[in-house]
Amino acid sequence: MAVTEAETTSAVYVYGIVRSGAVGDVKSEGVGGGAIEQVEREGLAALVTPLPTTELRVKRRDLNRHLRVLEEVLETATVVPCSFATISARDDITNGLLVDRRAELRSALDRLDGKVQMNVKAVYVEEELLREIVKTNPQVAGLRDSARTGRKRGYHAQLELGELVAAAVADRRQRDAGRLARELAASAADVVVDAPDGAALKFSFLVSRARLDRFDKDVEAIAEREQPLLHFEVIGPLPPTAFASAYAGV
Repeated sequence: MAVTEAETTSAVYVYGIVRSGAVGDVKSEGVGGGAIEQVEREGLAALVTPLPTTELRVKRRDLNRHLRVLEEVLETATVVPCSFATISARDDITNGLLVDRRAELRSALDRLDGKVQMNVKAVYVEEELLREIVKTNPQVAGLRDSARTGRKRGYHAQLELGELVAAAVADRRQRDAGRLARELAASAADVVVDAPDGAALKFSFLVSRARLDRFDKDVEAIAEREQPLLHFEVIGPLPPTAFASAYAGV
């Protein structure tokens, strides 16, 4: 459903940007249960849902609606996703975003053509991680042995050991994140490395659809090699939400 710039200046929820004419009617339910419209200008179209106000408070289930809309669109077209809960006045879309940033958005669409996002999570088995640290860090191993044999006991000794282990874990996570990102990036167009989350390393890869099989095989080979220290989980293909801001600042 296309809407011209002169029809209304009401508030809209914005899902993402596509090329004009690239997407037909979107069947997925929009945020707040509304329909999906397209606001077009300059050869671009913003996928939106009309809202009663720009102050609308989105709910948790609206995140699923947001993602379903993007996933449906991604089946047939390239989309530059907007962040969840992007709300704007319609005039700011037609007379602002689609005009002022048309070159950025067109470039972003070109960069994302034929590509999807693959999320990879690598979770440490903590016992294996600690075993590796003791094995490769003589200072940690020595202090742990002293604590066990009674040569160095007490609160301060335990505190020192805890600090050493925490530093060694942080260093290992940083090195592993960089190493795994470099290896998997060989079959991807781009990568975003997220901050470590507890016992997990998280990555988002931008992968050409034509190279998805190669990417999957690379992940499988690395996951097999990294056992038993790391367990891998892969989610995708997904809309390239982690890369839209990198390319267009949307």
